[in-house]
Amino acid sequence: MKKTLYIKWIVLVIVMTTTTLLAQQLPIYTNYVLNPYAYNPAVAGSKPHVVANFNFRNQWVGFQDAPKTYMVSAHSPIGKAKKVAIGALVNSDNTGLLSRTNGYLTFAYQIKLNEKYKLGLGVSLGMVQYRIKLFDAKVADSGDDLLTGNVLANNTFDSNGGLYLYSDKLFFGVATYQYLGNKITWKDSHSNLSQHVFATLGYTFKVSKVFSIQPSALAKFNAPLPIQPEFCLRGIYKDMIWIGGSYRMNDAASALLGVTIKEKLSIAYSYDITTSKLKRYNTGSHEISLMYQFIKPKRKLDADEQELNDIDNSIKTKLEKDKQNEKNNK
Repeated sequence: MKKTLYIKWIVLVIVMTTTTLLAQQLPIYTNYVLNPYAYNPAVAGSKPHVVANFNFRNQWVGFQDAPKTYMVSAHSPIGKAKKVAIGALVNSDNTGLLSRTNGYLTFAYQIKLNEKYKLGLGVSLGMVQYRIKLFDAKVADSGDDLLTGNVLANNTFDSNGGLYLYSDKLFFGVATYQYLGNKITWKDSHSNLSQHVFATLGYTFKVSKVFSIQPSALAKFNAPLPIQPEFCLRGIYKDMIWIGGSYRMNDAASALLGVTIKEKLSIAYSYDITTSKLKRYNTGSHEISLMYQFIKPKRKLDADEQELNDIDNSIKTKLEKDKQNEKNNK
């Protein structure tokens, strides 16, 4: 069924002049802990192997033309030292007649601060494309030059940068997206990409040998809107299964569930319950996230090597006992 739209409404969408629309330029991810690279290019290379992610989000189910988001990314350290890293991310966000597609290439550098902590610095360069699907719209003035053709599209250059401090238990990152604020021009009108700042913080507490608790937070800032914090708490069993919840201020409360298979494949699902005024018009949001870590299998020792290692360990143990006995006799 064709959508009936007036010229004023179409032009408003095209030039994107309202603060509300600008604030929605970047998509939302509830499972940000599973793919922190989506919010910070400095995460690239923080793992010693290739990490690939896929994400699908169906937002505000039941609301006509609500956002649907797809994201694919991968990053990896390169070289023997594993200090330099590269990455790539492609994202598509579709809302009614308007769609935004962006692709980035990332360069990152990982610095070892001490035995516990490392600091990642990263920058992404890429392109952003906005498209208006005119073939799906019925307009009041079919002779308007601006609205001729099947698709109205515009591209612009974009860049993101960030830093990421992390250890086995802690992570903290700050990143700025669209900081160049490049123009998007539509005929005689234009708007600018709106700068976003993201900050993440999390810590994993070991409760027992098999159970951990991980509180985390994500803060988003997009002027002139106030900071929007998001809080998450996960309970993790044997680093294999987790369940948790999160709350995004003035937007949604979420339930999270995930599983990791053989330390490589992680599958996560989240369900958002809308808490804003939009809750009357939708039944929530669904998000599915996949992560695959290309961990190289540990080389299995053959029988001879294993026997030599056992002998070596036995000798070391005997020498340590002899030294201890000598000390006791003295």
